Amino acid sequence: MMRLSRKLSVLRAESVAVTEETAVNEALGQTVTERVERVARPQELAKFRLHVKEVGHITSLLLSLSGRLARAENALLTLPSTHHDRKALEEKRDKLLAQLNEAKQLKSNIDQRSGGVSTMLYNYLSQEEYTDYDHFINMKSKLLVDSREIAEKIQLGEEQLAALKETLDQ
Repeated sequence: MMRLSRKLSVLRAESVAVTEETAVNEALGQTVTERVERVARPQELAKFRLHVKEVGHITSLLLSLSGRLARAENALLTLPSTHHDRKALEEKRDKLLAQLNEAKQLKSNIDQRSGGVSTMLYNYLSQEEYTDYDHFINMKSKLLVDSREIAEKIQLGEEQLAALKETLDQ
């Protein structure tokens, strides 16, 4: 039980670190955005802002759908084939799988548009500023993934700790 509590403490510290790193990355993104605002035409600025927003949204959507699909599949593994809820759960899984595939297609489209945004930025920004943009946009997705993974590990650890305490209390 002590080991699990220590693990949760480490995960909470990691969560704080990722939150702080996210704030630093968002500040970098704001600096890049301010530079783009000064040099790009309004239409290009709109494309840039949309791209940054889409990267965050699609990453969150993919994470959410993947997690929900995994939970549905795990629930199906534990249900007997004759269980009355199995058909509804299979339909839910199939719907989530279709949504995940659609989200992957959206991500592919966003990645293609990313090339156009990158070319535009490369023309307007210095090498250092472009490197900052590249770092910001890549870290935006990575930090979202890291944050979600840590949150899920914390939730699982808390559930395990609660179950362990309940078992020991009996």
